[in-house]
Amino acid sequence: MSIKSKEIRERFLDYFSRKNHLVLKSASLVPSNDPTLLVVNSGMAPLKPFFTGEQKPPEARLCNIQKCVRTNDIERVGDRHHLTFFEMMGNWSIGDYFKEEAIDLAWDLLKNGFNFDLSQMYATVYGGDERIPEVPPDETSKNVWEKYLPKNRIVSLNAESNFWGPAGETGPCGPCTEIFIDRGKDYGCDRETCDPSCDCGRFLEIWNAGVFMEYRLDENRKLRDLPLKSVDAGAGLDRFAVILQETDSIYETDLLSPIVDVFAQKNDSESKSVRIMTDHLRCATFMIADGILPANTRREYVVRRVLRRALLHAHFSERDPEFFIKATKVVVELFSPYYPELVKSQSAVEATIRRETTTFGKTLNRGLKELKKVLSKSQGVINGADAFKLYETYGFPLELTKEIAEENSLRVDDKGYRDQLEEHRKRSRQTKGDIL
Repeated sequence: MSIKSKEIRERFLDYFSRKNHLVLKSASLVPSNDPTLLVVNSGMAPLKPFFTGEQKPPEARLCNIQKCVRTNDIERVGDRHHLTFFEMMGNWSIGDYFKEEAIDLAWDLLKNGFNFDLSQMYATVYGGDERIPEVPPDETSKNVWEKYLPKNRIVSLNAESNFWGPAGETGPCGPCTEIFIDRGKDYGCDRETCDPSCDCGRFLEIWNAGVFMEYRLDENRKLRDLPLKSVDAGAGLDRFAVILQETDSIYETDLLSPIVDVFAQKNDSESKSVRIMTDHLRCATFMIADGILPANTRREYVVRRVLRRALLHAHFSERDPEFFIKATKVVVELFSPYYPELVKSQSAVEATIRRETTTFGKTLNRGLKELKKVLSKSQGVINGADAFKLYETYGFPLELTKEIAEENSLRVDDKGYRDQLEEHRKRSRQTKGDIL
């Protein structure tokens, strides 16, 4: 069953190309004319104007493999399948096919294109939610799935699980249907009633087979009907590889294992620190290659955050930060056949990582000493003043302090931190003569 990631890419795009989808190149991670989004976080994000009707697409059927960054689950990176950077294999219908054909296409590709074990497959559909009463349960998708799956493997869930979007503060959104693989009791709980509604890790989502774009969330948080009914479907390349290459985690696939090898020593390839450094260096390499340089504002802070998290884990696991440069070279070697911009920007990427490593490294040791003092004196809670000092003086983002606190059975006073930050901003404005 095992196939290389190169072949997964080719099969996916070839399949949809044969189904009259135009193959697009991946867009930059920097959103184009979209102030509601820091970085491109989904395959459809660069295509939003097509779904809203603001622009006409080159074809009604499109597909591609889009590079994406999401940090909403950054604390979970290091487990079997959560990432900050990933590649989304996507297919889209802009006012063309809708629910039934989207599901038919997904099933045909999984069954005949990739030969997945269909006996382990589940589907979820939108079952309605009292919080958005204007959107009815998706009985259509449920009925379509009954052509392929027994009813006990079709699960209706609420909006939190099966209403997607928008990709930003406003934009297209709608109910969705997702496909999961049951990886077995060893990957989660062994309850007989366990299904994709359980967050135990046993069920791995491999494909959002269709976000049915019927609505637009406006600036007032109201749902409006879109002029076209469209489909946004996305499958994570890393997750396909886990199943098709029969590995325990994404870090053992051919997409990530060569990077893991840079950081791993002896038998610690499964350590959380090694996995975090692996994911974060891949993410930082792609972001810097697209011109996002580390800083303390907006999207620039995203790349600074992942690099500093990686540097802290390098310290905890006693890895020389010089490994970061080696890892970046491996990322370029692995992914430049699909993203040639990595080669063009390689020198700039390495120089940026060295500069950030040096800058943060100067304060890291002093900051860790200060953090040790804070941990020793804190009883249950790290106060806001200490958390802010770690940020302002030593460059420790609040999220990192929270993670370390949690590992020491402590929490951080969020409100106290925000009060300190606001006071600091007021002093800064007064220093600059800004009375607002």
